[in-house]
Amino acid sequence: MAVFINFIPILLFVLIFFGSGVYYSLQGVENAFYQIPPTSAILPSIIIAWLMNKSDTNGTMNNFLSGARHPDIITMCIIFLLAGALSSVTKSIGSVESTVNFTLAVTPENLLLIGVFITSALISTAIGSALGTIAALASLVAELSLQGAFAVEIGAATLVGGAMFGDNMSVISDTTIAAVSSQHANLKEKLKLNIKIALVASFVTICVLLFADNSEIDLVDRDYSFLLITPYIVLLFLATLGINVFAVMTIALCFSGLVGIIFGTYTLLAFAQDIATGFRDMNEIMLLSILTGGLSGISNHNSQQLAEKISNFLPKNAGKKSAELVIAALASLFDILLANNTIAIIFSGSIAKELAKKYGIKPHESAAWLDIFSCVLQGIIPYGAQILLVCAVAQVSPLDVIGKVYYCYILAFVTLAYIMFRRH
Repeated sequence: MAVFINFIPILLFVLIFFGSGVYYSLQGVENAFYQIPPTSAILPSIIIAWLMNKSDTNGTMNNFLSGARHPDIITMCIIFLLAGALSSVTKSIGSVESTVNFTLAVTPENLLLIGVFITSALISTAIGSALGTIAALASLVAELSLQGAFAVEIGAATLVGGAMFGDNMSVISDTTIAAVSSQHANLKEKLKLNIKIALVASFVTICVLLFADNSEIDLVDRDYSFLLITPYIVLLFLATLGINVFAVMTIALCFSGLVGIIFGTYTLLAFAQDIATGFRDMNEIMLLSILTGGLSGISNHNSQQLAEKISNFLPKNAGKKSAELVIAALASLFDILLANNTIAIIFSGSIAKELAKKYGIKPHESAAWLDIFSCVLQGIIPYGAQILLVCAVAQVSPLDVIGKVYYCYILAFVTLAYIMFRRH
C-alpha cells in the first residue's frame, strides 16, 4: 500500500487534468481537455508531493532536481527541441506543402478516400505531428466531402487514421521520442517492428476504404517540387540506418536549411529564426517532461516496486505475453485519462520499463507497444485534440466520426494478434 500512496501526487495530476476536461466538456467549451494546460495542472501535484516527502527542504529539492535532470529526461528534451526546429524549418521552406501536393497529384481521382489516408499518413510521418497534419488537410477533406467525394464523417475519420499512422511511425514524433527514450530502445529496431505491424494494418485499412470509396470528382492540379521533399527522404533514410538520433536530427535539419538556401529564397537569418521558433513550439512538452521527472523524484516514484505490485495481480504462470498486454493496457488507460498520447507514454514509461526487464521484453518491443496503443486510443477518444480539430473544421459530431477511424481499430487488432500469436 505504501508504494501506491507515493503515487497520490501523480493521480492528483490525472484528476485535475481529466476532471477539468470533463467539466468543460459539460459546459460546451471547445477543446475542453486543453483549457487547463498540463504544465499548470501538474503544479498542485508537485506541491502535494513536496509536502509528503520525508526529507528536509534541501533534501526534497535535491530529490526534485535529481528527477528533473535525469539523463532520460534531458535526452528527451533535446530531441524534442531538434524535432521542433526541423518541423519549423521544413514548413518554412515549403517541404510540407510540396509533399502534400505531390501525394495528392499522384492519387487517382476515383480513389480519393484512400488518397486522403495515404496523404495524411505520409505527411504525418514526415512532420511528426498528427495534429499538424489534420490542421493542414482538414479544410481540404471538408471541401472534398461537400463536392460529393465521400461522406464527411468517413472523410474526417480517414484523415485522423492516417494522421495517427504517422504520429506512431515518425522518427520526429513526440510519441516516438518519448517511447524510445523511456525504454532506452534502439530507434531502428523499434521502427522495424512498428513498420511490420503498421503496414499490415494499413493494407487492411486500404482494403476497407476501397469498398467505402465512391468518389468520382477531378482534383485541381497542384504544384510540387521533388527537391523540397528530399529533407524527409534523408531523415527517413538516416533513421533506418540506425544512426544516433541526435545525428539524424542534426543532419536532417542542416540539410533542410541548405536546400532552402541554395535552391530557394531562404536565408541564413530565416534559418536561425525558424530554429528558434521550433524550439519555442516545444516549450510546453519539454517543460512538462522536466516537471514530471521532478515529480517522480520527490514522490519516491519507485517504478520497480509498482511493477512488482502489478506483477502480483498476474497469474503465477504469466509470461512475456501477459506483461506486454499489461504495458498496452497502461498506455491505453493513461491516454484515456489524459487525452494526450505523449503524456501517457511519459507517465507509463518507467513502469513499462521495469515490467519489460522482469519478463524479458526487449526495449524496442515495449517502446512499440507504448507508442502504438497510446496512438490508437488518441485517435478514437471523442475528446482528443485530433478528433476535436477535424470535427470543428468539418462541422460534424465527434461521436459520428470515432466509429469510422478504421485504421486505429485495425492497428489495435493486428498488434494484439501479433503479441498473442507470434513465436518468441
